[in-house]
Amino acid sequence: MPSQNEYNVSLQANRNTHVKVELMDYNYIILDNLEGNLLSGTVTIDSESDVRRTCRIEMVVSDASFDVGTGGKIWLNRLIKVSVGVDDMRSGETAWTNLGIFLINSPTYSYDATTSNLNFEAVDLMSLLTGMRNGYLTGITYEVPQGSNVREVIIAVLKENGFDQYVVSECKNVDGALQNVPNDMEWGQGSTWYDILADMRDILPNYQIYFDVNGVFHYEPIPASASDPILVDTEVWDENVISEGIPVNFEEIKNVVEVYGASHDALDFSIETTISGTNISLSIPSLEELKEYTTIGWTMGADVSGTAITLTVNSSLGPHPLVNMSGGAITSLAKNTFWVATYQADNTWLFMGHQQAQGIAKEENPESPFYVGAVGEIKLVLYGGEYANISTDELAQQRAEYEIYKRCQLNDAITVTSVPIYWLDVNWKTRYRQRHGTEVHEYSIKNISMGLTPEDTATITLNRFYPYYENY
Repeated sequence: MPSQNEYNVSLQANRNTHVKVELMDYNYIILDNLEGNLLSGTVTIDSESDVRRTCRIEMVVSDASFDVGTGGKIWLNRLIKVSVGVDDMRSGETAWTNLGIFLINSPTYSYDATTSNLNFEAVDLMSLLTGMRNGYLTGITYEVPQGSNVREVIIAVLKENGFDQYVVSECKNVDGALQNVPNDMEWGQGSTWYDILADMRDILPNYQIYFDVNGVFHYEPIPASASDPILVDTEVWDENVISEGIPVNFEEIKNVVEVYGASHDALDFSIETTISGTNISLSIPSLEELKEYTTIGWTMGADVSGTAITLTVNSSLGPHPLVNMSGGAITSLAKNTFWVATYQADNTWLFMGHQQAQGIAKEENPESPFYVGAVGEIKLVLYGGEYANISTDELAQQRAEYEIYKRCQLNDAITVTSVPIYWLDVNWKTRYRQRHGTEVHEYSIKNISMGLTPEDTATITLNRFYPYYENY
């Protein structure tokens, strides 16, 4: 969030701006300043990119110490911190905004009789994990067993790579229940540490990973609830917006999504299934005792429904409750379908669902311009890759619902050209009123690209906000 001074200067009609580039070591200690005149510069923040923050700087510098090479100020062992200051017309003080801590990428230094220019691109600290600058697993296989705590796995990866500043939330389902790693996961040679972090992020939809402007790693939910606070109100846009446009790419619009996840090897399956009320009795000759992570399969000749379904294996092994990932009772199952469950340490059966995890969702919000009742069904099928780690119907259904939410939201957007508002960030909720309209709607900021010189503008993408959760 901006300071009061940062907020105040963003409402000024006239702005005198300054750019400060500070050299830092990997302990975030400031070593020097790059003093000179900024010729051009851009900072981009993209919520959909692995490396969220990038920047490009061109400046005139004062001496040869800015040459690119060992012993110079611009080299591989340096970070930079980019800040923009705006003079407060009332107090005369400069309100500084930190735009991020970056690794220098693709630097060039040119000198001739009339110019001494330094050009470089820079990328945020995630590049140390993605393989862009570092981050490959070399000669090892990294394994995370089923049932591991997601938060602990993420912190272990960060510490392995020397990061000790982080804000890592617990991984929780919609109902607040803790979600552990749902199946054994493994990454081999050629994978990156970022691959592990991304797979942890994707266990549940609507989580994000990124480094903030202070170089602190975050794993947390993306604001998607009706109760999440508004961080930017209409006053800011009214003072800064120059123009707006409404882009729509019909090819990207999907309002029906099917997700297919992991397939389960249920080698122990029932050869005879009987039903008594809500208890399902399974005959599995190959199974003599129940151990944690034992996986079984069965079909039934009739539907079962009631308050709580139980499973009994071979008459003597049960009955034990059939539950969902939050521990709630499964209350109905359809006939003539091959169902799968896995035994848990608390003497319950975790309902995995179909032999291949699956979920389907449709855009059924009448307020959405892509409502199936208005435009018909436009289907997308997702499988393999990141979806292959989805282990249950429950998780597949959550992912399908989130994909619908994300894909329809991303295509109900406004592109705004404005005077740069340096303290904005992506995935913030905002209120916005279109220039030709009177109604105020809620949006989420998804992409920001802003210039750093006084005459530059910013391009900002706002996606219409539809709550994924009413409250959580």
